[in-house]
Amino acid sequence: MQAVMEVTGEDVIGLPGQTLSSTELLTLVGLADGTPTPVLAKQLQLDDFAISQIERGIQQKLGAKNRLHMVTRGFTLGVLVPRALCMLLCLSAALEIDHDMLRPRTQRRSRSNFETVRITRTTPQAGAGRAPLYG
Repeated sequence: MQAVMEVTGEDVIGLPGQTLSSTELLTLVGLADGTPTPVLAKQLQLDDFAISQIERGIQQKLGAKNRLHMVTRGFTLGVLVPRALCMLLCLSAALEIDHDMLRPRTQRRSRSNFETVRITRTTPQAGAGRAPLYG
C-alpha cells in the first residue's frame, strides 16, 4: 500500500513515491526533520523495534545503506523536498511574472532588404560540339 498524501514536517515535505507506505513516509519525514527515534515512535504510537523495522523497509525501498544515506536518497529520488526550497520556488514563480508580456511588441524586420535569386546555368550535353578539357 503506497502513501497517497504528502506529509509536511517542520523542514521537509514528504511526497508519495518509491512505493513507500504512509507510515514509512511519516517515519522518513520525521528522520529528515531530526526527530529522535523514541519521540517518533511515540508520535506514531509504535515501539522502537517497529520503528527500526520500518527504517529497514525504507532503506530497502530507497536503496540506502544507513539512516543518513536513506534521508539523502529520499531527497535525491524526489520523495523528500525541503520546505525552504518550496517556498523559494513559489516566491520566485510569483515574482517572475512575465513583464515582457505587458510590454508592447514591435514587429521585427529582417536584417536585409534584398531577395536571394538562384541562377542556374544550363550546359549542353557532354560531347555535343565541345572538345574535352583534358586530354
